[in-house]
Amino acid sequence: MRSWGGKRGQVKDGQGLEVANADAHAIEALDFLREEWLAFGKRFDRFMTAADKEERCALLPVMAANLVLSMNSHEGRALGARYLERARKMPDAGAREQAWIAATDAWLAGDGDKSLAIHEKIVAEWPADLLAGKLGQLHAFNLGDAKALLRIGTRLLGENGDNHYVWGMHAFGLEECNRIDEAEAHARKAIAMQRQDPWAHHALAHCLEARGRLVEGVAFLQSVSDTWEACNSFMYTHNWWHLALFLIDLDRLDEALTLFDTRVWGVWKEFSEDQINAISLLARLELRDVDVGGRWADVASYLEQRLHDHFVPFLDLQYLYALARAGRHSAVTEMLASLEDRAERAKPFEREAWADCAVPAAHGLAAHARGDHAEAARLLGQAMPHLQSIGGSIAQRALFGAIHLDALIRSGWNDAAVKILQADERERPGVPATKRALAGLYRKLGRAEQALTADYQADQLAHQYRTVRGVAA
Repeated sequence: MRSWGGKRGQVKDGQGLEVANADAHAIEALDFLREEWLAFGKRFDRFMTAADKEERCALLPVMAANLVLSMNSHEGRALGARYLERARKMPDAGAREQAWIAATDAWLAGDGDKSLAIHEKIVAEWPADLLAGKLGQLHAFNLGDAKALLRIGTRLLGENGDNHYVWGMHAFGLEECNRIDEAEAHARKAIAMQRQDPWAHHALAHCLEARGRLVEGVAFLQSVSDTWEACNSFMYTHNWWHLALFLIDLDRLDEALTLFDTRVWGVWKEFSEDQINAISLLARLELRDVDVGGRWADVASYLEQRLHDHFVPFLDLQYLYALARAGRHSAVTEMLASLEDRAERAKPFEREAWADCAVPAAHGLAAHARGDHAEAARLLGQAMPHLQSIGGSIAQRALFGAIHLDALIRSGWNDAAVKILQADERERPGVPATKRALAGLYRKLGRAEQALTADYQADQLAHQYRTVRGVAA
C-alpha cells in the first residue's frame, strides 16, 4: 500500500518503491512524471514546477535533470547540471537515489556506457523502477546496444507482467535483436491491454516494416493515430514518420510528402528528434526522385547551432546531411572538422562510433549531397560495417544504407548494388521500388530475363496496391 502521510521519510511511490525525504506532494509529482514519460505525454511543465519547488526529495531534481538532458541540447545540459547539483545537496538520499545521481552524472559527463551500466543495476535491484528501465533503454538505444535494450526489457517484464508499458518496452528490445515474431506478439499484447500505448504502436510498426507488410502497416497506424494527439512532439511526429515510410514503399509518394508538411515537420522545429524525423523523411523522398522544393532550407535553418553538439553520432550525421542538401557549405565544412576533433577525443568504448563510423560516414554523406557518388560510395562503404555503433534503430539507420546504395548505383558499382538489393528483396519482398531498381541493374549487367521478371513483379505489386487502396477508399 502506498504511504502518503504529511511527514517526510521513507514513504512509497505508486510502484511500491521507497522514496527518501518524500511527502505526499513529492510522491504525487513522481507518479505523475512516470506515467507521463512512459505515455510520451506533453504535460511535463507540471512536474518541472514541482521539481523547482522541492527542497528535500532528491529524486525530483534528479528526474528533472534526466528530462532536460533528453532534449539533446547544450541548454538542456546546462540546466541538467544545475538540477543535478541541487539533488546532490539534498540530505539523506537513499541507495536508489544515489544510483540515479551517479547515472545522471555519467550522462552529463558524456559517458553513456557508464550510465547504461548503472541503470541496469538499478533495474536489477529495483525492477519496479520503470523509469530506470526507460532511461536505461534510451542509453542502450543511443549506444546501438540492442542486447542491453532487450536485457532491460526482459528484467522489467519478469516483475511487471501486468503493465502494458513494459510489454511495449520489451517488444522494442526484441525487434532490435531481430526477434520479430516475438516482438510483434508482445507489442500486440501491450495494445490489447491498453489501446493508447504509443510506444507499443511504434514497436509494432517496426515489426511490420521489417517484414515488408506495407498495407497492414498503413492500416494499423491509421487505426490508432487518433490516440497520438496527447503525445509529445517526438512520439507524435515519429509515429507519423513510420506511416510515411510505409506510404513511400507503397509508391504513395504524394501522401508521404503531405505527411511531412502536416504531421512530421512543424510541431517543435527546435527539437532534435523532430529535426531528424524531418531530415530522414526528406532524404528518403528524394531517393525516390520526389522534388521536395525549399524544404531543406527550412529544416537547415534550425541546425546551424548544432554544428558542435556531438551528443549522439546518429543525430550528428543527419544534421550534417541536411545542411549539405541545403547548400550550407561553410556549416558543413565546420561540422566535419568538429566531428573529426570529437573522434580524436573519443573514449575507448566510443571510438568505433565516432572514429570508425561517424567520420567516414559524414564525409560520405557530404559527398553524396554534392553529387560525388563514387566518393560517397567509397566512404560510406567504410562506415557501414560499424553502423550499429552510432545509435538509432534498425529502421532509422536504414537511411544511411539507402544513401550508400544510391551512391553505388549512381557510380556504377552494379555488382555490389545488386547484392544489397537482393538481400533487401529477401527480407521485404513486397516493395515495388526494390524490384524496379533490380530490373535496371540486371539490364546494365546484361541479365535481360531477370530484368523482365523483376519489372513484371514490380508492376504486379503496384497494381495490387492500387487495387487495395481503391477498395479501402
